[in-house]
Amino acid sequence: MLNLTKLPTMTEKAQLLQAQFLLRSLNLPLDTLLSRLLPHVRLSSSNSNWYRLSKSSLWRQCQATADSITRRSIRQMSLKLRNETLARHRAAPSHTLLTHCRPTVCIDPILWLPMTQCERSRCLRWRLGWLPSDYSTVCPLHPNRSLTKSHAIQCLRMHHRLMMLETIDDPLSFLLNLLPTRRPKPTSKGTPWTIRWPATCTILFELDFLQH
Repeated sequence: MLNLTKLPTMTEKAQLLQAQFLLRSLNLPLDTLLSRLLPHVRLSSSNSNWYRLSKSSLWRQCQATADSITRRSIRQMSLKLRNETLARHRAAPSHTLLTHCRPTVCIDPILWLPMTQCERSRCLRWRLGWLPSDYSTVCPLHPNRSLTKSHAIQCLRMHHRLMMLETIDDPLSFLLNLLPTRRPKPTSKGTPWTIRWPATCTILFELDFLQH
C-alpha cells in the first residue's frame, strides 16, 4: 500500500527527521549550547546520540554527494534512496505484486483520477492482489480452474480487449502504469483512453462479478 500512496516507511521517515535535525544543529548560532558542544559530540569517542544519528545511510549519502547540505538536498536524497529500495524489492522474488506496479515512488493515479467509487475500489483491489482474491475461488466459466490472476487474464481475453501484446504478462497492470501522473491539461488529447479505459472498467467489473 505504501508504494501506491508515496508514504515512507517509519524507518525512512525517522532517517529524514534525523537528517533534518543534524542539519539544523550545524546551522545554529555560535552562542548556543549545542553549537559549543558540536566539536566534542561529533567525535566517535564521544559515543553521543549526535554521532550515532550521523551514521544513518541518508546522512552519509548527503555528505558524500552534496557540496553543501540543504533541506532540499536531504529530501532529494531521501527520495533517491526510497527509489533504490523499491527497485531492490521489485527484483526480489517474494514481492510479485510490486513487479507490476510503477518502478518509481509516486502517488498512483488511480487514487485521484476521476472515476466512480466502485471503479476505484476495483482498481485498488487489483493492485493489491485482492481481485481475484485467492486460489479457493472457482471460475464460474471454467469450473475445473481456480480464479487466479493468470487464469483471469486468459479467461477474460485481456490482451485482445486492451489491445496489448501477448508478451506482456499482466496487461491490465501495464495499462494502469501508463495512466498520467499529473492532471492533464485542457488542451491535451486522451483519445487512446476513450477506448481502453471503458474496456478496463468493464474487465474489472466482470472479474468482480465472477469472484462473487
